Amino acid sequence: MKIYISGKITGIEEEAFQRFEFAENKLKLADFEVVNPIKLEHNHDKSWEAYMRVCIIALMSCDAIFMLSNFYKSKGAMIELALAKEIGMKVFWEEYYLA
Repeated sequence: MKIYISGKITGIEEEAFQRFEFAENKLKLADFEVVNPIKLEHNHDKSWEAYMRVCIIALMSCDAIFMLSNFYKSKGAMIELALAKEIGMKVFWEEYYLA
């Protein structure tokens, strides 16, 4: 199963890199194919909107979404979650999955 990691990045980039990396490693150990948006190629103007376009395209290639516990503090993660739910993706929650 291919899974996309979603959570807050903007404003906490260093912490976000560590949190996304930790989740990625744990999910790989559980045999998921993981899409970590921090590691996506971003050849654009570095605006929030441009990041979201790349991330949404990557999300659409997945079967499930993994929500980090800080997702609710991120406008982008909330959009990703809403979109994933609307198209029937399975949702995994950090609080339950990595607890």
